[in-house]
Amino acid sequence: MPAESEYSCCALCGTCVLQSLLVVMASLLLAYAMLDPVRVTVRDASLARLAPLNNGTAAAPLAYDLSLAVAVLNPNWAMRAVHAAPLDAELLFAGRQFCGTRLVAAAGAGRSIGQEKSDEIRMTAAGETSGSAAEVLGSDGVAELVKETVAGHLESLELKLSGEVRYRPVHVGRYRLDVTCPLRLPAPGTNSGDVVVLDRVIKCHKN
Repeated sequence: MPAESEYSCCALCGTCVLQSLLVVMASLLLAYAMLDPVRVTVRDASLARLAPLNNGTAAAPLAYDLSLAVAVLNPNWAMRAVHAAPLDAELLFAGRQFCGTRLVAAAGAGRSIGQEKSDEIRMTAAGETSGSAAEVLGSDGVAELVKETVAGHLESLELKLSGEVRYRPVHVGRYRLDVTCPLRLPAPGTNSGDVVVLDRVIKCHKN
């Protein structure tokens, strides 16, 4: 009887060990095979200006002054995300780009985001367009800007981010990062010091 009991215990222990190994292998397979792409949110934004220069007409350049804090989250618990190319940012109104920049220092190629970590990128865009507001936004875009400014809320303001990401140590190749963030900020007043600040987190969606 003791021998049979010892054999049963050994068999039970062997089964438990095998099941544990299978669970671990399955977990690792899911962790490395099931890729969860990075996610982007805008955590903070302030808008000081978006209007024709010196409160002029559509024939004047479009002046803008905008600050953003963008968070790139890597939701994977077993893989780090690495920028394979610099992150490009575009500011658009009514679908028309009025400002574009390359975030080399903040999100350049090779910058890594750890497992289940987020990387905050601060972006400031201030200046004026080389062409007139009408040339940059089109007549319909200028009319929409005037309409939304009078209404007190800019519904057509967007941030677009594009780049490429690698996932290490397992996945090979590059994965496109193309997202649009609907900023939808209150319109600033006519005073240059009248700055409106975002009071909520904005989730960005894939293009």
